[in-house]
Amino acid sequence: MMLNMATYWQNYAPASGAVPVASQPTGWKPDVTYARQESILAYQRKTGTMLLSWPGADAHGWRDSLNYYGWGSIKAGVYTDQSFTSFDAAAKATVMAIALYRKPVGILSMAGNHAQIVTGYRVTGGDPRTGTTSFTVVGVYLTDPLRSHGFRDHYVPLATWKSGGKTIRFTPYEMTNSPYVDPIDGHQGNAEWDGKWVTIAPVE
Repeated sequence: MMLNMATYWQNYAPASGAVPVASQPTGWKPDVTYARQESILAYQRKTGTMLLSWPGADAHGWRDSLNYYGWGSIKAGVYTDQSFTSFDAAAKATVMAIALYRKPVGILSMAGNHAQIVTGYRVTGGDPRTGTTSFTVVGVYLTDPLRSHGFRDHYVPLATWKSGGKTIRFTPYEMTNSPYVDPIDGHQGNAEWDGKWVTIAPVE
């Protein structure tokens, strides 16, 4: 879903005054087939740091698949996993990543047990597309792959995202199923993310 969104993004030209040049996917053709989803999940599980006795994938595997399928290399570095010690820092960084690099940001929701995608934002103050941090986040647009949750580019006010119901609230990571050290960033998943707000964000 994230690579499809990044591929269909309309404007990759930087805003006036912005320094970064956003990297559009080079190796991805939009695809919604179940077979492709299965192959991506298998790659995530193979390259991540999670115990394979658990279903799904962790943030390292998620990052790896975006880089590999979108830009042709697990070491492409277009997407990184990031962790923050406060909700406010994570929210602001999420907005900055979308604004500067014109790609969606993944978040580890439900205490790290579920994946969601932030596709847009509302702010007051400065324009984050220019690189300024002088803005206040008002809310974000959230997409949830789980249809029953009902969030498809759904606007969520900041207060709701911070302290709303279980399926919409962005909470600190509490999973303990990623004991291995990641060869890309040298960090053990559990130690890197525990008690923090975790995102999968573009950096170019």
